[in-house]
Amino acid sequence: MIYFFLISIALLLAALGVNLFLKRSSKIMATVLICCSALTLASLAGFLFERLYGGRADFLHPWAFVLLVFPLAVLLAQTVFRGAFARRIAYPMTHLMVEQASLRVLLTRWLPAALYTAALLLMVVALARPVRVDRTVLPPTEGIDIILLMDVSASMQKQDFYPNRFVAAQQTAARFISKRFNDRIGLVVFAKQAMLQAPLTLDHEALQEYLSTLFLGIVDPNYTAIGDALGVAANHLKDSKAKSKIIILLTDGDSNAGTISPQLAAKAAAAYGIRVYTIGTASAPGETLYSSTEDEINEGLMMEIANATGGKFYRAKNEAELAKIYDTINELEKTEFAPSSTIDRSDYYHPFLLLALCCVLAAYILEKLFLIKVP
Repeated sequence: MIYFFLISIALLLAALGVNLFLKRSSKIMATVLICCSALTLASLAGFLFERLYGGRADFLHPWAFVLLVFPLAVLLAQTVFRGAFARRIAYPMTHLMVEQASLRVLLTRWLPAALYTAALLLMVVALARPVRVDRTVLPPTEGIDIILLMDVSASMQKQDFYPNRFVAAQQTAARFISKRFNDRIGLVVFAKQAMLQAPLTLDHEALQEYLSTLFLGIVDPNYTAIGDALGVAANHLKDSKAKSKIIILLTDGDSNAGTISPQLAAKAAAAYGIRVYTIGTASAPGETLYSSTEDEINEGLMMEIANATGGKFYRAKNEAELAKIYDTINELEKTEFAPSSTIDRSDYYHPFLLLALCCVLAAYILEKLFLIKVP
């Protein structure tokens, strides 16, 4: 619209310059000046409308501006070519009359015509359907889709991690989430059953809230169904369009429940292109006062799951090692998501249409009641 406004200004200045040197064809020059002036005013109105809404304005039917020829024709008929359509009566001695141009005479001659012309202009603008456009654009970001699989069985309350295995796993997972700004992350908890706690999301604030509300016993804590948990996570990730799909499985025990074997679930995850990183969270037997007398973690099973999917097995014997493992996984490759946007349009033709009706009503009342012409 700014370019249209500048072009109209240039045309108006050119017409004014030509008018200084061209003394003949005054009606033609007046017509050109009126057209250029009207074009400048229309483009100025559009420019101000766009600036008023911070460049977020648009017209859904810009072709309607072609109809501006009608208000221009009305304006020309009422001004330049008015005498060509009016009947004239010859009076003697008219050359001796002195033309008196009072304010009332000028208003009677010009005000109704100006109001009708303005009404037509406003109707054309309303027909062009001005709208305010609000765009919400999510910029292209890089990230991967990650499902956190967290063990909530009863053994996670042991205190060989500070303050216990479960709280250490919660805190470490929360720090991991806070570093993955551009990743979609979901959460699955499991013990005897597996449950999707949070779907894949970029709303990490909500995810952190879900994570903080977890507690031991949210599902039956007496068993550990690793295969079922992998199946739930893989089913949620299988339709993801991300280049990299990751499951981070954290447990402190061996699979002893569920309807799906961990090996079969790992093969299904690999078929969908999902890598599984397994983390064993338990100290070595006899390492601390709270350590078990025998190793609780089936390292062979954890390695088998990781190797089958192209992932890796990690063993954390304390909370510091657990934090380092998550930092290592944090260096995973990233993939780019396509940008998305939402557009909301708000109509603004109503004020223009209302003003046009007011102009027509005002012109009619002035003509019939106040600015009456006497032949």
